[in-house]
Amino acid sequence: MWMLFHVPCPTPDSQSAHDLYMKRVVGITSAMKESAKSYGCRFHRAWYALDGSAFWALANWETAEGANRFFTEWNIEDEPGETLIRLEGDVGLVPLG
Repeated sequence: MWMLFHVPCPTPDSQSAHDLYMKRVVGITSAMKESAKSYGCRFHRAWYALDGSAFWALANWETAEGANRFFTEWNIEDEPGETLIRLEGDVGLVPLG
């Protein structure tokens, strides 16, 4: 299951796209990576727009339940203004490694 997270920036509480990105650079630890893997995360990446207008994260989870368990364990809440788009299908040039 592919999940695309989008946050228009600045957020209602004044976080910039770069702030949201750096929160993950600092906050994603080895323990968190191992936990995500154990709950079925196959892919996770995050980006911010150079013009500061938005932050995005894309993740692939084996199940929604695994993703929810991970978010609960790590107390991860939606960012202000965040939307989640569940994507269907999976076609491309390079398979996930």
